[in-house]
Amino acid sequence: MAPKGKGNRVDLKQEDVLQAVVIADSFNHRFSPITERKPRTLLPVANVPILEYTLEFLCAAGVQEIFIFCCHLGDQVRTYIQNSKWCNSTSPCSVSVVLLMEAISMGDVLREIDGRSLVKSDFILVSGDVIANIKLDQILQEHKRRKEKDKSFIMTMIMKEAPPGHRSRCKEEDITVAVEKETNRVLHYQKVGHERKLDFPKDVFTDHKAVMIRYDLLDCQVSICSPIVPQMFKDNFDYLTRDDFVRGILINDKEVMVNTIHVSVIDDEYAARVSNLNMYDAVSRDVICRWTYPFVPENCTDYDCISYGRHNVYLSKDVTLARGCIVEENVVIGSRTCLGSNTFISQSVIGKGCKIGENVKITGAYIWDNVTIEDNCEVEMSVLCNNVTVYANVNIQPGCVLSWDVSVGPDVKLPQRTFLISHPLEDEGDFRDSFSEEEEPKVSKPTAEYGAKSKAFPYQGGANSDDEEDLVQDMWSLAIQSDEDDDDISSIASDVSADISPSGSPPPDDVKLFYSEMMATMTRAMEENHSADNLILEINSLKLAYDIGFRELNMLLIKALLDLPFRNEAAEEHTKIMSVLQPVSLQMSSSYQIILLGMYEKWHFV
Repeated sequence: MAPKGKGNRVDLKQEDVLQAVVIADSFNHRFSPITERKPRTLLPVANVPILEYTLEFLCAAGVQEIFIFCCHLGDQVRTYIQNSKWCNSTSPCSVSVVLLMEAISMGDVLREIDGRSLVKSDFILVSGDVIANIKLDQILQEHKRRKEKDKSFIMTMIMKEAPPGHRSRCKEEDITVAVEKETNRVLHYQKVGHERKLDFPKDVFTDHKAVMIRYDLLDCQVSICSPIVPQMFKDNFDYLTRDDFVRGILINDKEVMVNTIHVSVIDDEYAARVSNLNMYDAVSRDVICRWTYPFVPENCTDYDCISYGRHNVYLSKDVTLARGCIVEENVVIGSRTCLGSNTFISQSVIGKGCKIGENVKITGAYIWDNVTIEDNCEVEMSVLCNNVTVYANVNIQPGCVLSWDVSVGPDVKLPQRTFLISHPLEDEGDFRDSFSEEEEPKVSKPTAEYGAKSKAFPYQGGANSDDEEDLVQDMWSLAIQSDEDDDDISSIASDVSADISPSGSPPPDDVKLFYSEMMATMTRAMEENHSADNLILEINSLKLAYDIGFRELNMLLIKALLDLPFRNEAAEEHTKIMSVLQPVSLQMSSSYQIILLGMYEKWHFV
């Protein structure tokens, strides 16, 4: 009996070990051409690799065993971990790197975890490009309590309140979630992206008393999972991503078995994913401004002594600042970097071993290690990778990316959003498959377009997979757009004029007349208690009479819905307006419906 008891104690001890799985590969090409030579998780944010922030976050949450799964350039991740504090005897947790070169999706990683039986109990699943300071203690306890009461419960998704337009929210990651109000159970989960219409299953509303439709959430890509989750990935080979898994549980498995997923919403803490260059800039700024505290530059590295000063200026040791050099605010400068006289630095990160000349102006830029910028240059809102050389009198406009070993200049001006690489590619597609060690690409002489001393070739790689075909990635708060780009919300609230009407639309006077007639019609419908069907018929008649298109109708109708309540004083009249107009709103695009729901909530509870 004694051995049996001992075995039970061992099992209990193993269950108490909190494990985490870090997916250190994005399985997409958002950072091309930068990720040609370094995996995304090792790219620097404020001169600290992204992976360091992720590991610090997990360690602070009490995780004792971390598995890092990596594919593309996984050897670099393994070497980095082996040479870091995470492999020292004093490391607060065990970190293991698993190379899985054949994996092409997160689903492959989860299936491998099941095959190796790596997880023994509930574990944390996190993307390797997440920077967060979430306190997981309470969320973990709530997860365990819920699991004790509900045996079908298998996952807690952590999300953050972040309304549309929030700096840490990326449009391509926009989601809409239907949540049961009392339990926070996820009933429907859909990525919005560039969809013009949202579809909700009927039973979401018929089978549940109170349902919240939320568009104000940011998926942190952090989940607490039951050990059955990897097994379910193994049983369903069409699960490639966590989104596939969630949709499968909510839709496909509904009639076969009842498994539930819940959401935990945070508001005061920080979480964001460095998913593309736009988010790289946004998250870097947040780290410098200390929104991620305590995971800030001076606390996330042991190999560099960093001093933190006023106006968020971080200086490493052995930094040389010449006379007249101005380091304004929100600046990080790495060790062994030299700045020349009369040089101005603001809102930027300068890496290690850089040489910046005289009369140089750098604003909103990310300069990595061993970069040389000669005299009289200007760099604005751009990324310069390792070993880049910028010769004298070069002006780099916003949105440029100079990849590894690129040289430009002298006396040139790079247009906005210029992407340059140091060698030509016959196929400007996926950098992973562009060339092999046996067959090097043919190198041609650089053109003088980028300067007499240049070593630079244009990179035109765009979308490289089916889910990226419509994505045009701009940088630094230049919105990610598509061919069917929505108008800004601000245009909805502006005066009705020709500015909101696309080409081929009716003249501005007709638009104004239509809007005036529609406002009068809607007011009369409210006062005389007309049915919704009659109101729709009247608005459609006005639409045909003034030759108004559906896109204009959506915008004008939204403006009317925003204006009408302010012309009435009683809150109950506001509710009456919305109840009459609700069938009309169902014909509108998804983004306008969401705005309408948000405004209605504010009016209804005033």
